[in-house]
Amino acid sequence: MDPKDIISDEESAALRAGAPATDTAGSGLVPAGQVQGLHADHWERILADRAPALESIAERMVSLLKATGRRFFRTSLDVTAHPVRSVRWGVYARALPAPTSLNVVDIRPANLKGVITLGADFVFTLVDVFFGGDGKGKRSDDLIEFTPMEQRLTRKFVDALAADLKQAWKPFLEIDFTVAKSETNPIFAGVAASSEPVSVARFAFLLGERELAFDVVLPAALVEPLRSMRETGQAEGSAGTAQKWRTRLREDVQEARVALRAVVTGSSINLRDIALAQPGDVIHTELPATVVLYAGDQPLLEGTLGVCQGRNAIRISKPVNRRILGEKHG
Repeated sequence: MDPKDIISDEESAALRAGAPATDTAGSGLVPAGQVQGLHADHWERILADRAPALESIAERMVSLLKATGRRFFRTSLDVTAHPVRSVRWGVYARALPAPTSLNVVDIRPANLKGVITLGADFVFTLVDVFFGGDGKGKRSDDLIEFTPMEQRLTRKFVDALAADLKQAWKPFLEIDFTVAKSETNPIFAGVAASSEPVSVARFAFLLGERELAFDVVLPAALVEPLRSMRETGQAEGSAGTAQKWRTRLREDVQEARVALRAVVTGSSINLRDIALAQPGDVIHTELPATVVLYAGDQPLLEGTLGVCQGRNAIRISKPVNRRILGEKHG
């Protein structure tokens, strides 16, 4: 068969020719022969799976923030919640501008720490509105530290946010958020090691045409378990189901049949006497006042030796190990 019957000369030339040049400016590609740069945290920017529990918490938080925003900004505000993103604490901290209000939050009883991050513009607008301004002003770039008034209003606002967080998380976990301290340097915040992952949830108030955003940074150890929850209250449901199965398993185990053995008495004798023993020799022993019943090598019950219906028997007097016997028969 002639190869030209399969592919023509024009088709062969088209296949050998390179693809037509295209504009790569907007596609993120570099020209052929050049090395494309890769950001160090490129692999961290991934889309999280849809987590109904986290979405429910965000929705509850948005509802609570509307009341909190109205109280501090003296007007009704729209609130938006950005998707939760996972990032390493070091990467997040390096991207923060200076100054930034970092409010460390103690999370109990989980014994973890989180951060509520407010930018300088957010803090300035908070103070401006408090003193009767319209919130359209801009903070001077020369101010590298927060004033005492800014720190005081920030603390009151963050305390309100901590209370909202507690209410938003209540259907899933009974945890308490308490503001511990405020810092402007991430190093002194002491929230996590640079390589530890954290979850960042951003909420924004819409004040006119401006968007005033703040971040709630929580440890991944607190947030990640919620990704597997399907609905509100599943945490309580899971705990109830686990308790039900634990109770049923305890009852079934207590109905199991076990073989008991009793060591009536024992004596210590040296190896020489055993080697020299003859038929008819007597080993002296003393009958103990109580006898212990064993299941395997585990002591369970204690009683006294006797006879019942012509057979050797032990009358139970007390349990030796109440923890293993359980509550049902204790």
